Amino acid sequence: MLGWKKRRNQLLREFETHIEIEIQENINNGMSPEEARHAAKKKFGNVGLTVEKSREVWGGLWLERLLQDIRYAVRSLSGVPAYTATLVCTLVLGLGCVTTMLAVIQSTLMQPVALPHSEQLVQVYTENSPDGTYASPQALSYKEIDELRRGNRSFTGVGGYNTMVRPVTASDGTRIAVLTEVTSDYFQMLGVQARLGRLILPADTKSPVVVVSHEFWSERLHADPRAIGSTIKVSGELRTVIGVLPLSIHVPQGTGGPIVYVPVSLDASGDDDYKLESASTIARLKPGVSMQQALADAQSIFAHSEPGNAAQDRHLGLRSYRDLVVGDMQKPLLTLLGGVGVLLLIACANAANLQIGRAASRMPEMTVRSALGASFGRLLQQLVTESILISLFSAALGSALSYAAVEVIRHAYGNQFPRFDELSIRPIVLAGTAVLAVLVGVVASIAPALNIRRKTTSRFNTKNATRKTRLPGILVALQVALTCVLLVISGLFVRTLQQLQNVKLGFDPRGVTTLVLMPENQNQDQQLSREIEARLLRRFEALPGIQSVTMQTEIPFSNYNMVLDGRTDVSGRTYQKGDSALYSLVSTSFVHTSGIRLLKGRSFLTEDDTSGSLVVLVNEAFLQKYLDGRQPLGTTLKFHRDPGDTDTDLPFTQPMTVVGVVENEIQGGDLGAPYQPMIYVDSMQIPKNSPIGLIFNMTAQYAVRSSLGPAALSSELRAALKDEAPTMIEMSLRPMQDGISQSLGQRQLALRLVAGFGIVALALSAVGIYGVLAYSVALRRREIGIRMSLGSSRLKVAGLVMRQAGAMVLLGLIPGIAGAWAAGHAVRSFLYGVSALDAATLVYVGVVLVLVSAAAAFFPALRAAQIDPVEILRAE
Repeated sequence: MLGWKKRRNQLLREFETHIEIEIQENINNGMSPEEARHAAKKKFGNVGLTVEKSREVWGGLWLERLLQDIRYAVRSLSGVPAYTATLVCTLVLGLGCVTTMLAVIQSTLMQPVALPHSEQLVQVYTENSPDGTYASPQALSYKEIDELRRGNRSFTGVGGYNTMVRPVTASDGTRIAVLTEVTSDYFQMLGVQARLGRLILPADTKSPVVVVSHEFWSERLHADPRAIGSTIKVSGELRTVIGVLPLSIHVPQGTGGPIVYVPVSLDASGDDDYKLESASTIARLKPGVSMQQALADAQSIFAHSEPGNAAQDRHLGLRSYRDLVVGDMQKPLLTLLGGVGVLLLIACANAANLQIGRAASRMPEMTVRSALGASFGRLLQQLVTESILISLFSAALGSALSYAAVEVIRHAYGNQFPRFDELSIRPIVLAGTAVLAVLVGVVASIAPALNIRRKTTSRFNTKNATRKTRLPGILVALQVALTCVLLVISGLFVRTLQQLQNVKLGFDPRGVTTLVLMPENQNQDQQLSREIEARLLRRFEALPGIQSVTMQTEIPFSNYNMVLDGRTDVSGRTYQKGDSALYSLVSTSFVHTSGIRLLKGRSFLTEDDTSGSLVVLVNEAFLQKYLDGRQPLGTTLKFHRDPGDTDTDLPFTQPMTVVGVVENEIQGGDLGAPYQPMIYVDSMQIPKNSPIGLIFNMTAQYAVRSSLGPAALSSELRAALKDEAPTMIEMSLRPMQDGISQSLGQRQLALRLVAGFGIVALALSAVGIYGVLAYSVALRRREIGIRMSLGSSRLKVAGLVMRQAGAMVLLGLIPGIAGAWAAGHAVRSFLYGVSALDAATLVYVGVVLVLVSAAAAFFPALRAAQIDPVEILRAE
């Protein structure tokens, strides 16, 4: 290697030549050949030592010794395949999980968004509460966006967008697609270039043009390069395709999928084509301008805007574009990274214990090397080299498994979570894993090295006596404590899911199928939409096998709910700021179809549609908040009118009479959300000129209760839809119970991941307990033999081992419970109906740990009980 061997041999030959010359001179001086050789060798001294000292002068000795240690480590590890395989599996689990989570974190939270200088992009939003205690992203009006664009000194560009779903007709038919309307400078502000054609420009504001994502171009336009210039229908309006975005551009959602982009076109009242007067706002900072400076600049602009501008009363906020895309994913991901960090600590402790046992079996070798002059540093280098070598090998295998895991996650969740379609293992992740592997190798070798140092320098004869060491037991206790933390968190998630599954829904989802439709042309006459939806309702009700059908604008667990949050006056009660309720439009058979329980009064009747008066139902939450202790039936409700409000500012002016009270039902898709006051209005009673009529042009939702199977029912409904209303496009058709299951999706994913970590940790702890006890029994064979020869029974010997295991578990459980309490508080925002320190969960985890520990200790205890005292005494 590097000529060292050649130079060493050359130096040896030179020594031999000089010795031969000296021998010849001694013979010439009268010595016998034997005396001459002895005198010559005595004169030149220890040739080997001299050569080694010369070798140190040449330099690079550390590298040569390192290579020697590596070769020796490979030979040594190959001689103990069971130990090597166990250690490798332990580290592969720990390092593989860490590599996978590092890849997810790096891809979603650290990797810059695939836009030019994305670090300069920020979202400008308003906060709900003036005191800033609760902030949520909210849109700015188009007028405010224009003021910000014209008056700022901190941004190079300001753009707005709104995202919705609309029917899009291409050559393959009409389907629902994601539609994003953008201001004319949106793409220019982002710095995006078209893959084909061009992007939206200021001159396109009034033009019927559209830009499509790469996925839309591939799936709906068949990746036809001649698609530029072709036409597609968006919400019934013909638009010309002028450009295709690159594959890597997924703005603003951060997830892939077919998307069409249309320019914002405002009318005289400031509303766009979709009757929206505001948009989410993104801006690009000028180089060198901080977010604080930009925020102060924006606040100054709105503070000096024209009197009466609502922006003057708003609190603005800025956040990075990456935070906008990732949303609330950051905290769960970092929590999971903490979980795999705990798992790696367990694996490291297990590796240290395995190496302590291995070092004990190598004590004769180490003693001989120490006696021959090897320093502790040299022995330490050998141990650390072996530990790092096996750790790096495990990291390589773990990284290979991580590639597969990341691929699975990307395909499974790429379209569900932001930036998950960008998941990959980049070189920086592999470098981080390599550094971690080296650290794990060094840390895991410290304990066995100290053990060897103590034994090689001790005058105690380990052959004839058993010397106790507490370090392996402490490491096992650490494993038990960390495993307890992971298992308790898993248990808390299981209890949370159980609590959510037991939440009172307030309706009966069994046998109910939801159907969501959208008119192909959003600009069709509102009255026509209303008639179509009523006709469909009657047709569905007449289908065989249908028990009842209702229209409802707010169906639990639907993704397309539209609820009006209206300020409400209640007769007999003085209006107070914040008196509002959610309004849901339903049809006559709402109570019967949903299975909601009627607590007081009556349901809607067919006669109500022609009675001339407007009757409503309220839920329990409304009763408790506004009518507590009062007779609710007959109470009159009205939309609250502020001074200066006109009739056109209200949804409608007619009073509403409460005729019934129904049970609270889940609102939206969050099982753990509190109930809000709700008012159910029969949609057929809504005045024809009410602005609420716009809802009929947006979506139509039906809940169908039927005894038919899902396939038969879907076929019946689609056939009726094709006959009765071919211009209504299906958005969703699924059993309601599927929606309930999907609402638990994120929590179930977290549960699977944490439970997986807990199971791996439990397995590693079991291996650790087994290894320590097996090592202990091997060391105490002589002691156990003498005990048995003095009358100790095999049962007592086995009990001795089991008590040792129990002590380690008990020592780990106490700090483990404290750690679980702290970890429970860290994840309390993910819990529902269970406290961070749940006694039942702690008991279950304690029982599981004791049982698994007992199983791991059983075989070492059995081995101890089978020791033959006669054989031990004979060996003495």
